[in-house]
Amino acid sequence: MDERELEIMIPSGYVRNHVRESGWRFTDKERASLLYHADIPWREQCQCLECLQLQTGDGELKRQILAYLDKARVEYAAFKENGDRSHIYILKVRENGGFWDGKYLEGGCFFDWEIALKYGKKEDAPFEIEKFPVDDMPVSENGPYSQHAEAGIRFDKDGEAECFWSNETAGFDNRRFDNAMINIPNPFQRGDIVKCKGDDGRELFGIVEEEREEWEKRLAQHLERVKEGDSCIDFTDLFIGVAFLCGDGTFIFSDSVMPLEMERYEPKEEDWIKSSVDTLLLCARDIYSSKGYFSTLFEAIERYRKRKSGLNRT
Repeated sequence: MDERELEIMIPSGYVRNHVRESGWRFTDKERASLLYHADIPWREQCQCLECLQLQTGDGELKRQILAYLDKARVEYAAFKENGDRSHIYILKVRENGGFWDGKYLEGGCFFDWEIALKYGKKEDAPFEIEKFPVDDMPVSENGPYSQHAEAGIRFDKDGEAECFWSNETAGFDNRRFDNAMINIPNPFQRGDIVKCKGDDGRELFGIVEEEREEWEKRLAQHLERVKEGDSCIDFTDLFIGVAFLCGDGTFIFSDSVMPLEMERYEPKEEDWIKSSVDTLLLCARDIYSSKGYFSTLFEAIERYRKRKSGLNRT
């Protein structure tokens, strides 16, 4: 495993350093699973998996990767084929700040997928092209399409394919590398100040709420469930609880953050008079570490709001 592969598998520089310093070793199946779920263009993901299957001595993993890549190529070619006009392509353009499972803008219907791609690239925003049978045309009523597409490709704003999916893909099975429950590194402790990117790209700051021992216990339980035949979970279910700082100075709990995506954040100052974001994070950390007081945090929040209100007026 080289440095480039490590960066792909683990977005967090802090967690990567933990992997290096602790001597953490991933099995080939774990590497394949992390590469499959990595936030990289689909073409690069396929290239990484292809390289891994050439290197691995795990015969079952080699077979699984080859089957996945062969099936993806066949389904991708079928997605682009529509010479008989039995299907139609729907262009969906992501709204500014929106989510993929939320609002999007309808960008048109096309018989030719390349024309749909051409119009998608003009939008300067992430977009998706979905393929529907003509006899099962989607109907848009107050939101997302009411029918299911057969396949789709999601693109970034530059027109690079981020992922390809098809309803022909085999169902969930955590015996396969793409749905595997694997052990992942988690160097975070309760009270750690962290930061990560939200779904809309904004930087979020927060405090780790969960004890690492509790998270490790949950990991062990999930691994045991898989051994007993539970096929409905994979490693992407291994979230860690974080209290994120909101714009009004309060904190909101989230249990949908992966440790691999979080960075450790070091506040720059303890500005108790001005009550900056760093001040609030330090006050909250002290409470989680049993060294602080809620009264101190409440006073800091009040000063933070007054300061922010004054800045907004000017």
